[in-house]
Amino acid sequence: MRMRPTTEAATRALLIDPALRSAGWNTNDRSRVALEIPVDGYDKEPWNGVTDYCLYDATGNVIAVVEAKKCSRHARDADEQLKHYVTEIAKRQSFSPFGFMSNGRDTYFWEVGIANPRPIAGFFSPDDLDRLLFLRQNQLPLASASINTAIADRPYQHEAIRRVAEAYTQGKRRALLVMATGTGKTRTTMALIDMFFRMRQAQHVLFVADRDALVDQALTDGFKAHLPNEPRDRIYTHRIDTSKRLFVVTLQTLSLCFTKLSPGFFDLVIFDEVHRSIFNRFSEVVEYFDARLAARR
Repeated sequence: MRMRPTTEAATRALLIDPALRSAGWNTNDRSRVALEIPVDGYDKEPWNGVTDYCLYDATGNVIAVVEAKKCSRHARDADEQLKHYVTEIAKRQSFSPFGFMSNGRDTYFWEVGIANPRPIAGFFSPDDLDRLLFLRQNQLPLASASINTAIADRPYQHEAIRRVAEAYTQGKRRALLVMATGTGKTRTTMALIDMFFRMRQAQHVLFVADRDALVDQALTDGFKAHLPNEPRDRIYTHRIDTSKRLFVVTLQTLSLCFTKLSPGFFDLVIFDEVHRSIFNRFSEVVEYFDARLAARR
């Protein structure tokens, strides 16, 4: 019988360190991963003024703070502690770092002051955090975006795009796009993706369907036809080219290889013609990526 770590130090060594390494962080490189960094001085109440981990970007700024709790405690017991550290660190550099809270079993991601903490499947990679920081610092509001009429020119298509954008602007992470056959779902989806790219709200977009024909259609009739200048590729279990910006995959293939990508790799995931029974069957895959999700049917 495997014993659970009973102290925060044991949780870090046995669970959190391996999880960080799995996400691409070299825990032996103190220029990128540092432990117990003083924020406002040692021995200061109420939290001793020391972070559990600071994750640094290539320029030496703290890009994320990780607060660890032992397994017997809830990961979000670190809420106030993490908020304090992120706030203090933000005073010393040009941006506010991201936050993670973990007890080794459950992990939460928090952009303090921007969004509420949310559960995630695992830590984000260095590249993920660099990309998310770029998007945060450079994004434009979806509400002010024009819709590319060369892609979608029907009023009801524009209305669908506006309603999805409105949901995301309100802080929702999921949206459902319901359109009848023949009303231009592909064009509507491509115009939505085009808007996300132009507003710098996304750099990595994934299109998922449960049939090869729909995936091929998205790659050719969708991405190639309407977003021809964006690098695109199909994901296979034996090959994932992470240098692209647009990706297509069958749900069955994704279920076999999704853990080869970080939970933070995609910014927008679109599920096509995927009904509730499929979501239930592949719930682990659906929940894995910390991306805005749009389902269309």
